[in-house]
Amino acid sequence: MDHNLFSDLTSKGCNFFTGVPDSSLKPFQNKIIESKFTHISAVNEAHAVAMAFGAELAGKKSCVYLQNSGLGNIINPLTSLCMPFNICPLLVIGHRHTLPQHKIMGETDTSILEIIGYKNFILVKGENNVK
Repeated sequence: MDHNLFSDLTSKGCNFFTGVPDSSLKPFQNKIIESKFTHISAVNEAHAVAMAFGAELAGKKSCVYLQNSGLGNIINPLTSLCMPFNICPLLVIGHRHTLPQHKIMGETDTSILEIIGYKNFILVKGENNVK
């Protein structure tokens, strides 16, 4: 995960961060922890989405981080809580796909987001991805 991602997101207004700790996102999470911005570790991915929704209602611009194996846990809160009210937090999803337990989700995660109509794109390390 590019160390500049955190700076890019905060420069675009993200000021509330929540998610489930994950080793693939550790550099990103360390930047969050070291920052002045609000950060709450969540017990699960759905909890993180619900907290981000509340933060958005309170005027914050939120970011939820998770690994793609947790994507299934956020489908209901995204489709029943966030999307109907057009309050859709930014998701930073660590992509795992090489180990057997991550293979299926790794091959389908972007398709799942497309099926529910959640805009997504893949960040490429070393490129300026945040627009």
